[in-house]
Amino acid sequence: MNSIDSDSNIKKKDKDNHHKDDRIGSGSEFGNEDPNNKKSTVGPDKSVDPRFKRLLWYLIASTRGGVNRAKIINFLSESPSNANQLSIQLRLDYKTIIHHLDVLKKNGLIITENEESYGTTYFISPLIEKNYSAIKEIMATIGKK
Repeated sequence: MNSIDSDSNIKKKDKDNHHKDDRIGSGSEFGNEDPNNKKSTVGPDKSVDPRFKRLLWYLIASTRGGVNRAKIINFLSESPSNANQLSIQLRLDYKTIIHHLDVLKKNGLIITENEESYGTTYFISPLIEKNYSAIKEIMATIGKK
């Protein structure tokens, strides 16, 4: 009697495992069985966040000093610099550069390691690095006007 019970239990386990395999297999048909699947369902490229784009439009295209801020971002993308170096390279007044750096920093477009010291080096933020194409697009649009 034991052998009959054990045989029926084995058959039942095999049947249960077969159904589990069917469930996993059915998910793989659609590519959604694994949450860690590397395939993107949204699309190949994520677009720039519209809020970030609006901020860029405001800071670069809609305000009086926008062109100078764009020049600062472009220069910092090529070479991190301090305010004095920016002033010399861009041929702008030092106080003007400081003003624009403050505006860019408050809006998270540039960063610095030590803001309290004289000669602080400024860098473009990782957000700008990631979305630099948006700045190029805005500058191209402004240049056409």
